[in-house]
Amino acid sequence: MKRALGAITLAGALAACAYAWASDSGNAPKWLTNIPMTSAKPFGFDISATADGTYYLADGSNATLDVFDAKTMTLRDRISADFAGIGPSHDKSGPSGVIPVPGSSLVYVGDVNAVKVIDVASKALVKRIEVSTSGIRADEGCLDPQHHIVMFSSGAEEPPFATFINTDTQSVIAKVTLSDSTGLEACAYDPKGNNFVLNNDGTKANPKGEVDVIPVASVLEGKPAVSNVFKLKGCEGPSGIAMGPGNDALIGCDPDEGGKQSTVIIDRTNGTTLAELPFGGTDEAVYDPVSNRYFLAAGHHSADNVSRVGNKAAKFDPALGIVNASTRSLVAVVPTGAGAHSVAVDGESHHVFVPFAAGPSEQFTGTGVSVFESE
Repeated sequence: MKRALGAITLAGALAACAYAWASDSGNAPKWLTNIPMTSAKPFGFDISATADGTYYLADGSNATLDVFDAKTMTLRDRISADFAGIGPSHDKSGPSGVIPVPGSSLVYVGDVNAVKVIDVASKALVKRIEVSTSGIRADEGCLDPQHHIVMFSSGAEEPPFATFINTDTQSVIAKVTLSDSTGLEACAYDPKGNNFVLNNDGTKANPKGEVDVIPVASVLEGKPAVSNVFKLKGCEGPSGIAMGPGNDALIGCDPDEGGKQSTVIIDRTNGTTLAELPFGGTDEAVYDPVSNRYFLAAGHHSADNVSRVGNKAAKFDPALGIVNASTRSLVAVVPTGAGAHSVAVDGESHHVFVPFAAGPSEQFTGTGVSVFESE
């Protein structure tokens, strides 16, 4: 996550009328509740994830991994692990990426200079895995459950790199440096192709961004390498990524000021654009196989779909975008709280979790995690 949102501070976020705009009101998910959050500092949050009926949130304000019961929508624990908390800049703050390992009590969490392994059962730090000494955080990550590997991007490093960790040994097995990159964003594991798929902010060949494919085979050999590069049509600033049904992959796009906000669905075998949707400013995106929908948290969303990222006076219209994976169509746009750029879905309970910071919206007062129905 290269661009700062509500994760540390939010300048000028403005939610429109909280019940107003949905592309198809019949398909819009119902808002259920807000889970209040408290902290001594302005609420700062980053990536979130779900596994085994539990929702996890990287909480920078409290320097904790927050653990929620996804069904009852209640905060269970706040686990401290000497996280950096809110630092001097977005890239020097933590925790960030959150990768739970399904079927276990272990969660891999990105932090400044390290990835930390947390046992949520014992509420303890199991291991600190060093990935850097620069004071920059390990940011977003993804899990390959088949080969027991987690990948974390250190996108703000110069040059950016990615680290691959074996979840059995909890040790680094490989690193790859992308020396031509201006930054790295979200990644995902493609089980059909046995690849890691990574959003790249930009290169000389594709200055507005690209998608890079890294075969798992090259990681297991200890020599990870980009085997394929997809130049994106209709997308600038690829940020969120989610593997969908078939060969589909959704890419959430967050362009710089003046760029057209969009979301694209590509064929992840060749990069062909299958759909371009009029919704953008997205950071985290997830696919829920239960509802067969994608959910996109767009803290930088603008109602006119023209990006204002980079404008210090910008006022955003944060929203949750919902995409039907079968029809590859945008079915609803629902206003969310200030800076709401993180999203996770628990398919069993049909709950969608979207944390938000303090803002002017009557529906999302204070700070907390809003919960929607997935369908």
